[in-house]
Amino acid sequence: MVGPPEAVGRGTAAAAARSHSLVSIRLSVIIPAYGRPETLRLAVASAVDQDLDPSVYEVVVVDSSPDERNRAVVEEIAAGARCRVRCLRKNPEGPGPSRNLGARESEGEFLAFFDSDCVASRGWLRGGLEAFAADARIGIAQGRTLPPPGVKTGIFSRYIVVDRENFVYETCNIFYRRAAFEETPGFWVDRTPTSGFVTGGEDVTLAWQVKRRGWLSVFAPDALAYHEVTPMKPWQWLYEKRLPIWPKVVKAVPEIRSCFPGRIFYDRAQVGVTLALASLALAFAHPAALLGVLPYAWIRGSEPTRSLRGPLRLLRVGFYFPRDVISFVLLLRGSIRHRCLLL
Repeated sequence: MVGPPEAVGRGTAAAAARSHSLVSIRLSVIIPAYGRPETLRLAVASAVDQDLDPSVYEVVVVDSSPDERNRAVVEEIAAGARCRVRCLRKNPEGPGPSRNLGARESEGEFLAFFDSDCVASRGWLRGGLEAFAADARIGIAQGRTLPPPGVKTGIFSRYIVVDRENFVYETCNIFYRRAAFEETPGFWVDRTPTSGFVTGGEDVTLAWQVKRRGWLSVFAPDALAYHEVTPMKPWQWLYEKRLPIWPKVVKAVPEIRSCFPGRIFYDRAQVGVTLALASLALAFAHPAALLGVLPYAWIRGSEPTRSLRGPLRLLRVGFYFPRDVISFVLLLRGSIRHRCLLL
């Protein structure tokens, strides 16, 4: 078991960076990490290689891994970095507590939360910092996140796209004014990565705690980062394990209900599949009820696709139906567990 948080940051360059006045650190990059050292290497290296004066920002990695590989990666980068680079070691937990620790132990006026499976553009920090200049009441700046240029994506690919401000405020690439962050209790405390329990939602709940306190939020298109595209197995695509957490999130943040279709459906497909399932159940007694399947067929069949044209789009209906039914069950289970309806 990993002991108390321990800072790591060796090398002549890192030591020189630490000699800067604490007041000079304007922005702290906080990266939670668990395993995957080579992916972490790319994330940290990109966060270090920014077009800002290296004396005004620092990079803080909070590692919960059971081994020392991530620590070694951070030490190696810190040895040659012009900015301050540190690694805090802690017991295995979800990303929420890791981000909270990083915020407490960092020194910047602004906090840049960044995920270890992302790579920052060179103007990322500058774009995030400049977003706050327009108004002292801005507490959140949501960065732009895209898949890497030239990387092929498909139906069995997992990645994040944020091309406008949205109600989720994904923490893979987001900036907070420290004063706004410190008015809240911080991120939700998650389960450990190996516990088997679903984690998530901490990004949504934190952002809305900040907004409730009167802080403004903006989109920062120049704070560009690229999210890793990872392949999914078909069963992972069918079974979206994080769906049951959404009723809990909506219960904690009722303001986002208006962002969901009809205020009770996760997306348009769930509107259609709920009606389709009800129609199939009634069809035994009333065959005409089968007409209730048509809205679902239209919703899925009318969605844009790169590979299917014309009537062939209807093939999507049969392809997506098992997934949408499983998603309905997962959302229903979460709704019952958290006593908040979201289907």
